[in-house]
Amino acid sequence: ELTAELTARKKQYEYYRDLLLTFDDDDAVEWKRIEEITNSISSGKNKDKREDGLYPVYGSTGIIGKTDNFVYEKQQILVARVGANAGYVHIADGRYDVSDNTLIIDVKDGYALRYVYYQLCNINLNRLAKGGGQPLITASQLKDIQIPVPPLEEQERIVAILDRFEALCNDLTIGLPAEIEAREKQFKYYLNKLLDFKEATS
Repeated sequence: ELTAELTARKKQYEYYRDLLLTFDDDDAVEWKRIEEITNSISSGKNKDKREDGLYPVYGSTGIIGKTDNFVYEKQQILVARVGANAGYVHIADGRYDVSDNTLIIDVKDGYALRYVYYQLCNINLNRLAKGGGQPLITASQLKDIQIPVPPLEEQERIVAILDRFEALCNDLTIGLPAEIEAREKQFKYYLNKLLDFKEATS
């Protein structure tokens, strides 16, 4: 019951996320292709990851290794390019390199990178993946996607709200996963106490 209640809250947050990222015809937004708001969409090239190194190597779903040579040193959006995770969207920051199964979206100045990130997450890019055994998403497909772009101030306002939602839903220390885990531990604790009491009185 507790887990169901908290999962329902997570769905509620997702509902409001969808609401914030959806605009009516009357809203002050421009519809722009991803190509219009990015400097480039390219593929990573790293094939030399290992367990130790100075800088992270990002793959399709996160950090997959280390390297002593960084190629990028700015925040960029990454999209899994191939395989079952094709379309998964995440962000790389700091100094890093990117594997060759991942697309890199370099957002232009004047647009909130995390706003573009949230829009791409909301689109569910996995539905664009084509192919049998190895589904694939191409840079050309990403360039043609259109998203609603409100003024920068509104983009940043939306990002501030969604960042709080994301923390509540995903952060392991302050979010719902921690609350679910704490509630489950509490339930198990009282269940064990109850069972211990029964054993003591039998």
